Amino acid sequence: MDTVEFFYDFLKKIGATNFLAIGIALIVFWLLVSGLRKGLKKGREGEPRDPDELNGEE
Repeated sequence: MDTVEFFYDFLKKIGATNFLAIGIALIVFWLLVSGLRKGLKKGREGEPRDPDELNGEE
């Protein structure tokens, strides 16, 4: 537990606690956005766009 307190004090001294929190929030936000984009793209690929694709004809 002393190591965690020392690390927190070190981050506090250099003023990085806010940057650390912002960085973690940005990473989480990026993962959510990329996951949503990937999920939406995959959902659209499964639906045929025109009637010709239903029969397998081009």
